[in-house]
Amino acid sequence: MRAALDEARDHAHLRAQLARAYQDAELQPLAQRLAEQLALAELAGYLSIVAGYPVEVRPKLLNASRIWRTPGIFKRAVQWFRDKVDAATSVPVQYEIAERAATRAAPLAAAAHLDTAARLIKHAESRAEQGAHVDQVKTELRRALDDLGLKPKAAPLVESVPLREELQAAFSLARREVLSLDFYRAAYPFWRYNSVLDSRTTEGCRALNGLVLPAKDPRWVGFTPPRHWNCRAHLEAIVHSEGVNAPKRQPIEKYAGEGTFATLKEEWEPRPGNYPPDLFEIYAEAKDIANPHVEVSGPWWRKDFKQE
Repeated sequence: MRAALDEARDHAHLRAQLARAYQDAELQPLAQRLAEQLALAELAGYLSIVAGYPVEVRPKLLNASRIWRTPGIFKRAVQWFRDKVDAATSVPVQYEIAERAATRAAPLAAAAHLDTAARLIKHAESRAEQGAHVDQVKTELRRALDDLGLKPKAAPLVESVPLREELQAAFSLARREVLSLDFYRAAYPFWRYNSVLDSRTTEGCRALNGLVLPAKDPRWVGFTPPRHWNCRAHLEAIVHSEGVNAPKRQPIEKYAGEGTFATLKEEWEPRPGNYPPDLFEIYAEAKDIANPHVEVSGPWWRKDFKQE
């Protein structure tokens, strides 16, 4: 990508160079880094239950904090988890850590790469319309690459929308897997829906915050985070005495897994209209997708690049 910037002679050539660099990029190194990142988020989910760690996972946090980068902590968390499972069952359980991370890494790399290239091209086109000199725009794009974690030999990963979604999903799903184990539900038979309350909190998560239901209540199927794109909510397991004394509330049905999505290839795909047509054509061709989107009505997650 940097070589493409250096070779650009004018704005039109810069736009073409960015598209060519996107098409020629080798995604395997990024996929490998993303697999490691997703596995770390999954382990953080287990650890958050063991040690009460933060419930929102961000790429920069995972890269920058010594806590998250210490392998010994995660090994101890995984061993604690395995010991609990083995103690609660008569037959040893074989649990594959980070299996989902390995599966999701390649499609996530493709989506993150598309998202990054589109943002760079959008910036270049906007600055060209403003009359900025091409050299100034190239300098800005180099800084943007640094901000996105794409400087040479950098440890941080791309801080992109699809990456944030996958990291938070890996974290939340790992928590749910542990909380759903029979031995854990016996000790903590109620679940509480906890939302991160700030200016970004959606209407649904704000309304559901504090909802308490029995852990075995079938209605959790529609209300277990992540419920929507960029969902930062999580489930908290609570003891019987706290659960039975919690305010009696019913889940609000209209917030059960909001949004619609469908795809022929992955759990979710970028929406074509959100990206330059030439970039999305490259993306779809690489994944052998002729018609990647079908709208389906029903209680599905909103798997696009828009907020709830």
